[in-house]
Amino acid sequence: MFKKALIFIIPLFLIIILAGVVVYKNNRNPKTLVEPIKKIEDALVDVIKKEPNSAFEKLTNEKENINVILLGIDRRSKQQTGFNTDIMILLSANPNTNRVLLTSVPRDLWVNGNKINALYTIGGWNLLKDAFEQITGQIVSGYIRCDFEDFKWIVDAFGGVPINVEKTFTDHTFPNDADTGILTVTFNQGLEKMDGQRALTFARSRKGNNGEGSDLMRAKRQHLLLQGMVQAISQPESIFWPMDMDKFYSAIIAVDKMYTTLTLEDVTYLWDFYKDREQYSVESFVVGNEYVYHPGMYPQSEYHAWVFIARESGFANLHADIKAKLEGTFTEKYVESAQSAPNQKPL
Repeated sequence: MFKKALIFIIPLFLIIILAGVVVYKNNRNPKTLVEPIKKIEDALVDVIKKEPNSAFEKLTNEKENINVILLGIDRRSKQQTGFNTDIMILLSANPNTNRVLLTSVPRDLWVNGNKINALYTIGGWNLLKDAFEQITGQIVSGYIRCDFEDFKWIVDAFGGVPINVEKTFTDHTFPNDADTGILTVTFNQGLEKMDGQRALTFARSRKGNNGEGSDLMRAKRQHLLLQGMVQAISQPESIFWPMDMDKFYSAIIAVDKMYTTLTLEDVTYLWDFYKDREQYSVESFVVGNEYVYHPGMYPQSEYHAWVFIARESGFANLHADIKAKLEGTFTEKYVESAQSAPNQKPL
């Protein structure tokens, strides 16, 4: 943070020098000192009251968590207007404990009168933001949205993403990008450098064998990809390295690329943490059976679709656990309640 401190120190230093010059020139006429000194005092107040350029800098100064949602939409072309946000990852950073938490919620979670993955199209960003704040207890500051083509492009722009595949699995019913047919795809345990298409397949597969056939395991793989991208951006093959923040920001928000509520100032401020990335611990957290369950289908339940609902009113336990994970005080619990809940189905 030394660099940011210089923003304030340098103007103050110049003001002190200026004050010395004014006093020296006017030391024989006290009356003429009043106005220059008053101006210097006003200038000092302006420097002290200077608002941060980025909302995230303000959060850091106030020792608050930084929260941004990463949205992956099932859009095949830029002309498509209706789409679900099937990938929703809350990226939370606690600058006090140097902890980063990647939190995924089930796309079928019922909140604000619908499945959470439909809220963005139905009511826009504010409705989805409100839902995430209800679920996680965290104040969300913005989002980044990308579709299939955006994701493949950014991975290829980084020169591919190195991923340590945790276990071998095969998905015999993987849908192609247009969902007009099926493919058989296999990933082998070990390190693999994935291009954009391969990484997209790894992120989307949810019918694999060997324990990989669920939304929960798919979410965990998506977190692996995000962590791999942090390393990939500084590869020699990356078109963005060495980093030029203005060019990078312009590239990702081009009309045929991603969309974000983050400003250039926000992205520039967050990039300043990159050099210290090794000091941060990153945890993957997928909201599963400990916190939500399937209540059954209509007419046995009031829901006409496959949904998940919270075990605790207002997601109280989830709020507490996310807070504890970011503070480094989390301990495992709720195993008994997860096994004994009514109509409980695995994610």
